[in-house]
Amino acid sequence: DWQAALRRASMLVAADGGDGSAPLVLHGERLYLRRYWAYERAVAAALAARLADAPALPADLPARLARLFPEAPTLDGVAQTDWQKLACALAARGSFGLITGGPGTGKTTTVVRLLALLQEPALAAGQPLRIRLAAPTGKAAARLTESIGAQVASLPVSEAVRAAIPSEVTTLHRLLGSLPDSRHFRHHAGNPLPLDVLVVDDASMIDLEMMACLLAALPRHARLVL
Repeated sequence: DWQAALRRASMLVAADGGDGSAPLVLHGERLYLRRYWAYERAVAAALAARLADAPALPADLPARLARLFPEAPTLDGVAQTDWQKLACALAARGSFGLITGGPGTGKTTTVVRLLALLQEPALAAGQPLRIRLAAPTGKAAARLTESIGAQVASLPVSEAVRAAIPSEVTTLHRLLGSLPDSRHFRHHAGNPLPLDVLVVDDASMIDLEMMACLLAALPRHARLVL
């Protein structure tokens, strides 16, 4: 009955988007505010496009991984799967990576080694990657800044590679460039962010509108790691 009533209210509700004039959207059994329906579609489309990417990888990727993850974990003397190494390898294979795990499982270690894995061959080719680190809040940014510096310093790579991996983390609002008295940002689809790799910590704290704005401002060639 509710769905039938909503479909009759064509001035207020549009089925599957309509012509864009109605403030509400009915999609299947879900009722959206139009703005958030548009955000959700934009996020889904952007992530789907990145999941379809297959960036070029260095031919010696296994050797580089072995150098970054030299010791396999063991249990009672039996070698175990190195999930950090596996996560790093999988994230390197695409334009979008999601690295997750509980406290102390090595997410920051994995991300820093991923950045080294990507940056080292880029430096050797004379085309260093522009890498940025961000977080949704100032507290999260400060926490990651504190922990990532030590991880970079312990990387088994050259000093040049370490120097090309940033340790400063900014907030998403500062990264995108908040405009005063506005919900818009300086960086958007028409003025994308000048970067090649973006790592965002605490991604579960990002609201739908911010995620849509972030993906819109991300250059199509850039890698995104959440």
